[in-house]
Amino acid sequence: MKEKLMEKKELLIKKAKEKLPEKKERTGDKIKVLHILTDKNIGGAGRWLLYYLKYHNRNAFQVKVVLPHDSLLADAVKALDVPVIAMEEMEDRSFDKKAMKALVKLFKEEKPDIVHTHASMTARMAARAAMVPSIFNTKHCMESAPGILPKKIVRREVNAAFSDKIIAVSRAVRRSMVHAGTSPEQIAVVYNGIEPIAIPAAEEKAALLQSYGGKAGEMVVGMVARLEEVKDHETFLLAAQNVLEHRRDVRFYIVGDGSLRDELERRAYELGISSNVTFTGFIKDVEKIEAALDIAVITSKAEALCLSIIESMIAGIPAVGTDSGGVAEVIKHGENGFLVPIGDADQLAERIEELLADDAKRKAFGEHAKKHAESMFMADKMTKRIEKLYLEARK
Repeated sequence: MKEKLMEKKELLIKKAKEKLPEKKERTGDKIKVLHILTDKNIGGAGRWLLYYLKYHNRNAFQVKVVLPHDSLLADAVKALDVPVIAMEEMEDRSFDKKAMKALVKLFKEEKPDIVHTHASMTARMAARAAMVPSIFNTKHCMESAPGILPKKIVRREVNAAFSDKIIAVSRAVRRSMVHAGTSPEQIAVVYNGIEPIAIPAAEEKAALLQSYGGKAGEMVVGMVARLEEVKDHETFLLAAQNVLEHRRDVRFYIVGDGSLRDELERRAYELGISSNVTFTGFIKDVEKIEAALDIAVITSKAEALCLSIIESMIAGIPAVGTDSGGVAEVIKHGENGFLVPIGDADQLAERIEELLADDAKRKAFGEHAKKHAESMFMADKMTKRIEKLYLEARK
């Protein structure tokens, strides 16, 4: 059974490779790019896309975005004066068999030079079937474990067949992909980019935090992340309990929403720290509270890069995070924050307390954090690197 499955996959890959189009010479007109995103909510990939669209070179590239018809991202894209193609057939999943025919038809009608997907395997397969000259895919998360050798081989061949270039958002993501079987030559690392964040005045910061239940004189430690298992809020809560045993002038903010919210609120109550922990829920302008923190925290078990930490850092906020994936590319241990082992609530608490107790160190780390973010993670730089890859693909 497994051998037959492998034979079928190899045949599919062979047929796809036989259809690889030749590169066309351009005559000075704009390069036409279609971005395909299946997300219906505005997550990390959506924010990546919005930053790219804001800074993309409109003189050289004609860009459109393909989304599910009910995606919350549509209005934000249109607000940037970028056309949206809304598809009834598209669902919020990577492989979506019923969308294949519609996507092939769309690509043949639009005749893009580049299709750039964000997780959508179906879109990559449809782009190859429609003879699109170049297919890009951005990998926004860590690759899953490779498994046995045949699976690594299939993954490498599938990526080679249905992607011309894969963009990894961190070196850690690239390493995970190579380990799982993808050819290193196929992957380019381009860090996520953001914009500068306004640093609030003391009065503005106090008013914002008080609107979420904060009190005057409190130190502020926050974590901005989806309330899901991979983010490991349990470790954050245990560290908060540890810190609060030594000092009570600290409030811990859990910013975001997700399937574990009720469970985490109960856990904070069980730990006896509810009075010092605030669950804000979803916040639209999340960068405002990110800039109002004294310390930013991330406790993920696996993290491609961590946009929320970068956004706090660019506002001059030091960070403490678990050494998971791309976090070590954002937090430089002992310079702009601290790294701790995954799941180690005691070390997390120690590092938080160290920064809370030392105003000078916290300020110095914050200054280094801002410089690091400005040098490595700006949206305009990210966009230029992406478009350089586009131009190289058309040569």
